[in-house]
Amino acid sequence: MKTNVLRRMLAFPVIVLVCFTSCKKASDLTTVNITLKLPRTHFTYTEPALKSGEVVLYSGLITINLDSVLNAYGFSSGVIQNTYFTNLVVTIEQPPTATLGWLSSMAVTVSDNQTFQPETQIGNVTNTDPNANSVVVTMNNLNIRPYLTKPSFYFRLYGVISGQLPAATVGMFFDGSIQFRVEPL
Repeated sequence: MKTNVLRRMLAFPVIVLVCFTSCKKASDLTTVNITLKLPRTHFTYTEPALKSGEVVLYSGLITINLDSVLNAYGFSSGVIQNTYFTNLVVTIEQPPTATLGWLSSMAVTVSDNQTFQPETQIGNVTNTDPNANSVVVTMNNLNIRPYLTKPSFYFRLYGVISGQLPAATVGMFFDGSIQFRVEPL
């Protein structure tokens, strides 16, 4: 009799441990890492009459259609976890022969509000090739999930101007991608 009671007492923690371990493994199997290419964003920059220090080259809202992404992976709903920019490239397109020689560096920040209070720097670049028409931003591998309070976040691109712009208005665009983890509900 004591042996059966002892076996049951020992079996209960083992069963609980197996169940919780299996649930964690099942959760890990259904969790998906997704890399999403952001739509190309075109913008223009016109040099202000007075300039000093850092200037805002672009400021705007980036929206991610999370419902479509979740549906594409067969999830009706899910929790978005760790979210990172995996790459960001800024390119000058107008005038066509222009280079980024007028720009000495850039910084990229994100925020969850349009006033950018607070904002967090997620990447930067020093323009080491003044003859290039694009630069690859070095990302800080910083989780931007806290800034995705809705399926969107605010994005700002700063630049330090070190020379004459190639035209009164310069047309540029940026391409980027983010990676995030989705856990189905």
